[in-house]
Amino acid sequence: MLCPSFVQGTEYILQTQINEGSPLAGKDIRNENLDRLKGLYLVELIRDNERIPAISLTTQLRVNDQLVFAGDTETIADIITQTDSGLSFPTLGSLQDSKKSEVVEVVISHNSSLIGKTVMEANFRGRYDSAIIAIHRNGERISGKITFQKLKAGDVLLLFVGKSFESRSAGTLDFYYISKVKAFRKLEKWQYFVLFGGTGLAILLSALRLVPLFTSLLVLIILINMLKIYPPKDIPKSIDYELAMVIALSLALGTAMLKTGVAEMLANSLISIFLPFGKVALLAGIYLITSLLANLITNKAAVALIFPISLTMASNLSLPPQPFILVVAFAAAANFMTPIGYQTNLMVYGPGGYSFRDFFKIGFPLTLLYMAATVAILGLTYLR
Repeated sequence: MLCPSFVQGTEYILQTQINEGSPLAGKDIRNENLDRLKGLYLVELIRDNERIPAISLTTQLRVNDQLVFAGDTETIADIITQTDSGLSFPTLGSLQDSKKSEVVEVVISHNSSLIGKTVMEANFRGRYDSAIIAIHRNGERISGKITFQKLKAGDVLLLFVGKSFESRSAGTLDFYYISKVKAFRKLEKWQYFVLFGGTGLAILLSALRLVPLFTSLLVLIILINMLKIYPPKDIPKSIDYELAMVIALSLALGTAMLKTGVAEMLANSLISIFLPFGKVALLAGIYLITSLLANLITNKAAVALIFPISLTMASNLSLPPQPFILVVAFAAAANFMTPIGYQTNLMVYGPGGYSFRDFFKIGFPLTLLYMAATVAILGLTYLR
């Protein structure tokens, strides 16, 4: 049995199907890892209207097989948007082609006219411009096709809704709206052109020193809002305030280090440690310290802390500042040793089943190789 004994959080039951042309057809579950696909747990397989709850890892998948998964709201909302999963969602139909849609949570009211009706008979698509994609029933394990499930009071439904859902469901007593899980928006070709073309133009104008990057990006954001490509109310949600605070405080700390003389004190300490081994060893020391900090805190914070020290070292030794600037930049980008060092590390950390030890085992030698190449090139270029 591939389903675990429990799933944390609210467990929804989701029905999917393998259609003609799916890359999953003819493959077995073990090879495709469908027993744990993106946080979804395979509950049962329905083949030719026959339920198969005890699924072997070697079970070969066929066209028209119905796969029933259990998962939480966010996981289900994410899998619906994945075009490369090889799975289709029979209940969605043409709704999936909507330019603007949402996944929302509702609960069936105690006096609903939908009670006792199957999902198919409820006709959510015709009545509410929506489709039921998953059901949660107070911990009760639901089996069989979702379309034949009879709705009960208290059932929590995940709905994939179109643009007229809000107006059609206003005032209904059949269910109560709980929350919006996720919103999807398909852009027109000209909107993609504005986004990518505008970003490229902003970078070009900044590179040519015609318009500051901040100014050109600000104009681009205003243009995006005027053309209604991106909702203005969603902009504050896209800002990482925590990261901005870390960067601001790190820059303030760097300035304080320069003004109080702490940067010079630390620079002289590092000079006394590494300079006896040569100027190249000095660069190597800066690289190691910056890289270690960048792997434990953000690379931007590491740069803000080490940059004033590195520049002070160059100034005290009357050396060109370029290698001391570049070595900090390259070291801060070398976040190979921990999963928390960079966003892409975290993206593969969970799904890949990696541990901190795995990152260090591969990342530490890679950091040393990267350091050797960086320090050697900078030393030969600037410190000969």
